[in-house]
This record gives sequence, C-alpha cells and structure tokens, in this order.
Amino acid sequence: MDDAISSNSKGIKACIWSFRLAATGLALLIIGLVGARAGMMPMLAMLMLTFGALSFIAGGITGAIGLFRSRGADGSKYGAFVAVALGVAAIVGMGNMMGGGGAPIHDISTDTANPPAFVEVAELRSEDDNPVEYSGPESARMQAEAYPDIETIVLLDPRSFVFATALQVAEDMGWEIVGSDAEEGRIEATATTPFVGFKDDVVIRVEARSAETLVDVRSKSRIGKGDMGANAKRIREFRDRLIAAANP
Repeated sequence: MDDAISSNSKGIKACIWSFRLAATGLALLIIGLVGARAGMMPMLAMLMLTFGALSFIAGGITGAIGLFRSRGADGSKYGAFVAVALGVAAIVGMGNMMGGGGAPIHDISTDTANPPAFVEVAELRSEDDNPVEYSGPESARMQAEAYPDIETIVLLDPRSFVFATALQVAEDMGWEIVGSDAEEGRIEATATTPFVGFKDDVVIRVEARSAETLVDVRSKSRIGKGDMGANAKRIREFRDRLIAAANP
C-alpha cells in the first residue's frame, strides 16, 4: 500500500515537472522566434529553438512517466497530457527536419564546373562567414548525389527578356537585390530564411548560346556547414517560377 502511495506521489510530481518543462520549452520557442525578428543573432535564435524543442521532448517523456505512475489520479494530469502532446509534436518536427536535411553542404550551383561568381555580395560577408569562393569538387560530388535535378536552366527566350524576368522573379521571391548588371547578365541577391533569419546569398548568371538562353543559379549560406536542403529548395523554386514566367 505504501509503495503504491509512494509511486502515485512520484507520478504526480513528474506530471508537475513535465508541465514546467513544457512551459520552459514554450518560453524558449517564443524567445527564439521573436528574437530572430528583433535582430537576435541567427545562431542564438536557432539555439533557443533547439533547446525549446528538447525541453518539449523532456517534458513529454516526464509527463508520460508521471501519467503511468500516478494513473492520472491528480489534477496535474492535464498539464502532463499537454506536455506529452508537445513532446510528440517536437519529436515529429525534428524528425521531419532531419529527414529533409539533405547533404551536409551549403553551396549549391546549377553549374558546378563553372559556378557563377559572387562579386558585390563579397563585400557583405565578414571574416567569420563562409568564403564566397565555390566550395570545390567534393561539394560538387555530394550535390550530384543529393540533388541530381539541380542543373542549368535552358530557355528559348531572348537573353534580355530572360534577364528582366529573372530579376523580377528574384524580387517576387522576397530576395534583397544586392546588384544587377544586364550587360554581364549577373544578378546578386540575399535571401533571409523564415523563422530564424539566416542569410543566404544568391547569384544568377544569364548567358546567350545560339538560339538558347542559359540561366545558372548559385545559392550559398553565409554560416554553417550544412543548410538542411534550403539552398537547393530555393533554386528549385526560382527555376519553377522563372520557367512559368517565361512561358506563361
């Protein structure tokens, strides 16, 4: 009897702690999201979100243990149910992110043999950021395995029309245009990721070749070794929008 009471008491305490952990996770989540929009460093905001997710998971595990040991005999069980639900949601969310993480590279280009070069964007990068130079053969090999569909965009429209359309598409996607040179066929821009606000730089090269116009796009993260597939996704979206705009 005493063992049952003791187990029930520990279960109730676990339920209470699970709710506290869930509340802590929620606070960290809010700090990370609001902070990212208020100018907090992206890595710090990402750290807040990560710790928030881990708090949700810890709260969910603690809540499940508490519910099992207390048999739901106390009012604190409702907080434990909330903690378990948030914990499951955090596990599913992190699993989806890891599953869509792609290759551990951060420099994606439709042309890896002769990638478009950053010119004006170079002035925006600090010493602590990834260099503007292309990441090299190993990155190209990993990209070919992970994103075989990322390749040069071929259009039959005139070069001038494609350049103007590409510039418009970049603006419509919400990128900050850093510079554009119609004569060189070069567009440079900076894209800011949602939620955390990481900065990724993009350069677009538009060239005429016989009756075709070739468009190459390169997207590179300023910080980090991997990009969770963000740069490839960005290039795909630009490609699809450009093709749709050029061929309405």
